[in-house]
Formats: sequence, structure tokens, C-alpha cells
Amino acid sequence: MDTIDFYFDFLSPYAYLASRRIEAIAKKHGRRVQWHPFRLGIAVVKVMGLRPVMETPLKGPYAMLDVQRLAKVMGEPLCFSGKLPDPLPPAKFFYCIPSELSATAAKALLNAQWEQGRDIGRLDTLKEIGVELGFECDWTHAAVEGAQGSSRLREATDTALARGVFGSPTCVVDDALFWGVDRLWLLDWYLENNETYKPLGSEMAGVLGLGKERPGPA
Repeated sequence: MDTIDFYFDFLSPYAYLASRRIEAIAKKHGRRVQWHPFRLGIAVVKVMGLRPVMETPLKGPYAMLDVQRLAKVMGEPLCFSGKLPDPLPPAKFFYCIPSELSATAAKALLNAQWEQGRDIGRLDTLKEIGVELGFECDWTHAAVEGAQGSSRLREATDTALARGVFGSPTCVVDDALFWGVDRLWLLDWYLENNETYKPLGSEMAGVLGLGKERPGPA
């Protein structure tokens, strides 16, 4: 079964919203989601030389309102105080989880933060989630503090950057990237039509509502 690589950062509420839809899209097209937490800050700050969205004047306050509006339109619960979690502890925890539980763990962590309002950047919260997933508190502590999670997170971030990923969430199918929860419809279209990118043609223009004659001035 072909995969959809889902790159995301736990600090991204947009990734949480996309996580509520991505598996249905994958199932529709006979694919499987591969979950890849990565360090968004490396891409944004160190590679692109930008400020984090929430620290950017004008854009930060807009994004805080935008994600709440988007959640309402999507009919998804969202608990967002404007304070982002430290994404490193949950990512390290995730990369120590057995692969067969990766989907369950990713969704549990995203839901805990963005639906339930639990700070997944805190070790005590991760221990609670670990117990819910069947892991002892000592195991979770070792996963967060150990080298394995850090190493695998670094590898995942390097791979994401090499593939051109710069935002969260980003879905990668073959070599095609789809950035943002608001582009899931485009991912769905791409998979439905089994197409690779090409110059904008009449069919795609019709999907986007482009190229239609518009009345001239009266």
C-alpha cells in the first residue's frame, strides 16, 4: 500500500486539525499515513530565516484567530490559549514508541494538547499519556530524556528538509508536497486524478474557478 507522509510539529494547531482528516483521505485512496514529527523551528528560523508565526507582528494575532475560526468551520474542538507547548519532549517520546503504535500515539498527543488542553511539553503530562498508551512512567521518562528520541527526531528533521518540507502540516506523496490543512482538498484531488504536476491546464483551471469570462464594465 502506498503511503502519505504526514510531516508535522506538535506545536502546530493546524497539524492537529489536519490529523482529524488525513486518515480518511488516505483510506479513500487506498493509502496509509506515515506520521513524521519534525522540528518546524529549524525550517522556519534556521533555514528560511523567518520569525516563528506567533512572534511575527500582525501575522501572529491573525493566526491565533484564524485557527479558531477554521476549527469552528471544520466542526472540530479546539482548546487554544495562544501559548504553544514545547514540542521537543512529545516528539522524543513519539520516536521511542513502537512503530505499530505510531498513529495512535501521534493522534493521542495532538488530541491531548489541542482538544483537551493538556500541556504535552510537560513530562508529567507525557507520563499520563504514556500510561494511557500502556507504558510505565519510568519508560516515558527514559524516552524523553534519552538519546534515541533525540537522534530519530534529528534524522526526521533532516529528511523533511531534504524533501523540501518547510511548514506544518505538510503531506508528501511521491515528490509532491501539500502544505497546510487548507490544502487537503488539493491532496485529495491529486490522488483522485493520479496526476503529477504540470502547467496549469483547462481542467485544473476549472477546478480553481479560473479562466471564466467575467462581465466587462457597465
